[in-house]
Amino acid sequence: MNIKKMKQVDIKPNMTVIELLSSMKDGGFTCRKVAKATELMTEMIRDNECTTFLGLAGALIPGGMRNIIRTMIEKDMVKCIVTTGANLSHDLLETSGGSHYHGSEMLDDVKLKNMELSRIFSTLIPYDSFIKFEKTIQKVLQSVPTNRMSTRQLLYEIGRHIDDPKSIVRTAFLKNIPIFSPSIADSMLGVQSWLFSQTTPLFIDVLKDHSEFTEIIYESKRMGALFLGGGVPKHFIMNGSQLHDGLSYAIQITMDRPEHGGVSGASVKEALSWGKVTSDAKWIDVMGDVTLVLPLMISGVLSHLEKQ
Repeated sequence: MNIKKMKQVDIKPNMTVIELLSSMKDGGFTCRKVAKATELMTEMIRDNECTTFLGLAGALIPGGMRNIIRTMIEKDMVKCIVTTGANLSHDLLETSGGSHYHGSEMLDDVKLKNMELSRIFSTLIPYDSFIKFEKTIQKVLQSVPTNRMSTRQLLYEIGRHIDDPKSIVRTAFLKNIPIFSPSIADSMLGVQSWLFSQTTPLFIDVLKDHSEFTEIIYESKRMGALFLGGGVPKHFIMNGSQLHDGLSYAIQITMDRPEHGGVSGASVKEALSWGKVTSDAKWIDVMGDVTLVLPLMISGVLSHLEKQ
């Protein structure tokens, strides 16, 4: 085993992101992992034979990650997205004229309810924003075909009928990047789709997601994935990778732990035993808050890609 002497991380005024990450790579623990994850993400994107999947879980839009995710789509960093319905709902809430506001986890939640403010940790959302979202989605759904659709087809149609250049759903439509949301029913968007279906035909077939997702997998020479959080998106991508040879690249950023056996905290290494990751795959687990790690990492990736 070759061991390399560790260096202390150096910082200086006006450092570039690349300079900071380069110094972090010589450090230890999570700072080193973030730097190495940045390099691995860059390598994965540069591999023209790799289809890169993005798994989105957790409250990423209330956490301020909307523009970063949209930039990743716009800059061709990902080829396919699997997400919770909640992330889509919050993206479309902003599209509808709704907003997320700074708050605090120390606020009185009973008072917040009386003020018609919902809290997601330290982010607040006025009830009025949900009303704007509901009105917009009900209107958009009127333009959606009535034939049996996968969630990918539904989101493609929603992206077609909204006009917001900052929207993740709209940008994916323009770039023809498929978005799957197999757990869409468990979200505001799912509830609004159900309400619409009570008076107008709307058939969303989540099992059809498997057929369309499998087509993408079979067309891929290699697969890679960036998992932001875990949950259904991670599990859906991992299950699909078993129909291939497994993932050749895997980067996971999570705050969850593995001891309870849940997929959100399971290490990428564990997936080797399932055949979800190839035995010679390049992978890394980063134990950290996505809202802290992702901006630094994607800034670094953008800088690396500009140098190619």
